Amino acid sequence: FNFSVKCFEDGESFLKEFNLVKPGLVLLDLMLPGIQGNDILKLIRSDPTNDNIPIIILSAKSMIDDKVNGLNNGADDYIGKPFNIRELISRVNVHYRKYLANQFIIKIGDFTLDRKNESLFKFNKRIELTKNEFKILEYLFKKRGSIVSRDELYKEIWGNDDGITSRTVDMHIKSIRSKIGDEHKSIIVSIYGSGYKIE
Repeated sequence: FNFSVKCFEDGESFLKEFNLVKPGLVLLDLMLPGIQGNDILKLIRSDPTNDNIPIIILSAKSMIDDKVNGLNNGADDYIGKPFNIRELISRVNVHYRKYLANQFIIKIGDFTLDRKNESLFKFNKRIELTKNEFKILEYLFKKRGSIVSRDELYKEIWGNDDGITSRTVDMHIKSIRSKIGDEHKSIIVSIYGSGYKIE
C-alpha cells in the first residue's frame, strides 16, 4: 500500500484533525504530552462510527497489563518498543486490508449490511429489500446514533423529486420494519416531530 502519513506532536492536535478527517489507520503512542494515549483510544472507541478504524499502539510500556489494557480499551494491535520496522509494516498492511474490506460492511446488533452487494442479513439470513429501502436503511446505519429527519432522508434518497413527500418516507420505513421484524419500533426508533434514529 502507498500510505499518506501525517504526524502529530500531541494528542490534542491529533484529535482536532481526527474530527475533521477520519484516517484509514491510527498508530498511537501511549505516553504523550497533554492527553494520554489511552484516553485518546477511549475517545475514539466511544463513537461507534469509528469502530472500523484500525488502531495499533506503539509503546515502550510493554508489560502484559499494559498490553491487555490497551487491547481491552479498543486497540486492534499492540507493538512494544523497540520494534522491527518490517514487522510494523507487515502488521499495518494486515490491519489496513481488513479495514478496506470492512468499509463495505456495517454491523449493528443482529444485522449485517453489505454495502458493496446491497444486501442485508439478520444473522445469516438474507432479508429482501427494494433498492430504495436498502438506501434508507444504509443511510440510517451510517448515521447511527443521530436523528435523521424525513426531509433529510427523502433528499438523500430521491433528490429534489417534488412528488416525494414525508408520507412516502414513512411508508418505506413501515415496509422496512415489517421485513426486519421491527414491529415494536425498537430498531428504527421514531423521534416525535424529528424523524428516525438507529441506536
